[in-house]
Amino acid sequence: MKIKFSVCSDYHLHPQYPITADGLKTIIERAKENKVDAMLHCGDFVIDLKNQRNALDMFLNNDANIPAFGCYGNHELELTATLEELNAAYGVKNSYYYLDLKGFRFVITDANFYEKDGEIFRYSGFSVGGPVGGYDHNRLGAEQLDWLKDTLINSPYPCIILSHASLLGKPGSSRDSDKVRDIISEVNKKTPKKVLMCLNGHHHSDSIDVLDNVVYFNINAVYMGGWKKEKHDKFPREFSEKYRSADNCAFFNDPLNAIVSVDSEGVIDIEGMETTYLYGVSAQDIGLPLHVAIGDLVPRISSAHIELD
Repeated sequence: MKIKFSVCSDYHLHPQYPITADGLKTIIERAKENKVDAMLHCGDFVIDLKNQRNALDMFLNNDANIPAFGCYGNHELELTATLEELNAAYGVKNSYYYLDLKGFRFVITDANFYEKDGEIFRYSGFSVGGPVGGYDHNRLGAEQLDWLKDTLINSPYPCIILSHASLLGKPGSSRDSDKVRDIISEVNKKTPKKVLMCLNGHHHSDSIDVLDNVVYFNINAVYMGGWKKEKHDKFPREFSEKYRSADNCAFFNDPLNAIVSVDSEGVIDIEGMETTYLYGVSAQDIGLPLHVAIGDLVPRISSAHIELD
């Protein structure tokens, strides 16, 4: 069995950035040209559901009738009131679920939970992360971990896991990613190659790792090539004045996305792409490093051919 899909992450459609929905047309067109079976995103796609519903519908109800779905990021409710509204827009009953397609199971997780005083809470509406004074508290939580284990063990198909934050365990990963990897290891020990791949966004960086015979594909952002709390003065003044948060960032000229082919025997091909920086202003030009914990800050999604043991 084999499946081919398009994947992108962290579109960050927001009026304070020089990012419009036009790049979606390019992503969808590439998906059509490659005759993919599905289009995926790994979170932080539409920030303001009320005013960006057309963009979401362009993706979910694309003119090629390609099945499209994705997980939620920490910014997904930044300008949206409730999780229920978001679920309704996506046509799902819960923020984590699975979808069986062409002999594969896509397991969509929700890493937007945090722990406070021993209890697990989900990020609320009109927020971009954990509780006040904290950020990147992301985790799945015990209830979802139980669901994940059951979903993987009982799957009749090879599985591909989507998350927003990485599950690899490097700094910034989901805080219970070690428990996720323990579950994956247990499942794969019982049924080799049951879990083939984990896809994530969130980190706006580029990397592909293989750990314990599972591919961890950290997908770079569509346009936002780096963010820094301190503003810079590298862009033309009129540009920065038009987009109030532009000078916290570096941006890509073209919408990054990848085409991925996965064989049930563990042969995985990733066809990435490379672009350039808007106004030639790189992440390093605004004071960010080239290498971060979960990848490289470059205008690229890497390509790879991987054959799992």
